[in-house]
Amino acid sequence: MKTTFTTLFTSLLLLYTLAAQAQVIRRCNNVGVTGTNIYATLQAAHDASAANDIIYLEPSSISYGPLVCVRPLTIIGNGYFLTQNPGLQLDTRESITDAVTFANGSAGSRITGCRLNGSASIGASNITVERNYFNTSYCYIGYNPSVGSVGVSNIIVRQNFIDNGYDVYLYPGSTAATAVSNVNIINNIITGNITTPTGQFTRLSNILITNNVIGNLTGSSSYRIDVDNAVIKNNILTYTGTGNNFTPRNNAYSNNISGNTAFGTANGNQQNVAPTAMFVGGTGSTDGAFVLRAAPNPAIGTGESGTNVGAFGGVNPYRLSGIPNVPTIYQYNQSVTGNTLNATISTRSNN
Repeated sequence: MKTTFTTLFTSLLLLYTLAAQAQVIRRCNNVGVTGTNIYATLQAAHDASAANDIIYLEPSSISYGPLVCVRPLTIIGNGYFLTQNPGLQLDTRESITDAVTFANGSAGSRITGCRLNGSASIGASNITVERNYFNTSYCYIGYNPSVGSVGVSNIIVRQNFIDNGYDVYLYPGSTAATAVSNVNIINNIITGNITTPTGQFTRLSNILITNNVIGNLTGSSSYRIDVDNAVIKNNILTYTGTGNNFTPRNNAYSNNISGNTAFGTANGNQQNVAPTAMFVGGTGSTDGAFVLRAAPNPAIGTGESGTNVGAFGGVNPYRLSGIPNVPTIYQYNQSVTGNTLNATISTRSNN
């Protein structure tokens, strides 16, 4: 009863917030709630939608399945790591999807607050992937599994947690028509790589890679940045071992920190900085462990224009648990006095 009330109220809150807009709110619920504009799978909600509708994935322990998106939509989940970061959502279950493909026709789409148990393949322009948890999957840019390389531009990959050695993979093809341009990869925590196929670097242009953490907390994994034609700043490469985990090529790079000598010391870059000197660590919260520890800390104030380096710095800092920027319920209390039900609902907006 409490869970059903919470998810329903959250949907109504979203509806109230967006009532002045033309979009229709569609709900995904696969735990028995039915009704108008409620669907058991993400694909079914998509297929019933019109351009610019909003699909809310209600918390569940069951995946809402894969999606091939062919129209502009906003997809909103509940966040992740919610039991580790208490007080953010009343319902701590996740909104789980399998593989999501943004195909031709989906330009303008956005997905946020979801756990992806399959890869996100961006095969259309003007796509935003933000505040999601990639648990067993890649984020491909310029790729549609059905057709291969696809030329795309104006892509934002922001504030995601990409785990278990999986990558943000820029995938330009062999021709100018399949080039990848104007991509912002910002404020992510990636225990994997930011990379592209060997030999295809020249078909990348206007790539911005800023305020990411690449690597694990121990500095033991040689995850890398391997792209071209990029501005690379305010990032942390945690690897402390020997070997080349950054190839400059045609990149401008400044104010980055590496656990080895990857960036050198010119242009505000720092080298040979151990992760333990920067992050709070610990086991309480998977993403909270990457918060910067208090000063003195070589990542505090050493980024461009005095910002902090890493995922929690800059103008769009990483948000714990990928809480989407819509109103959320984080507390609910009720009591009965005679025939009166007294309820207190605590909500907050999230930027």
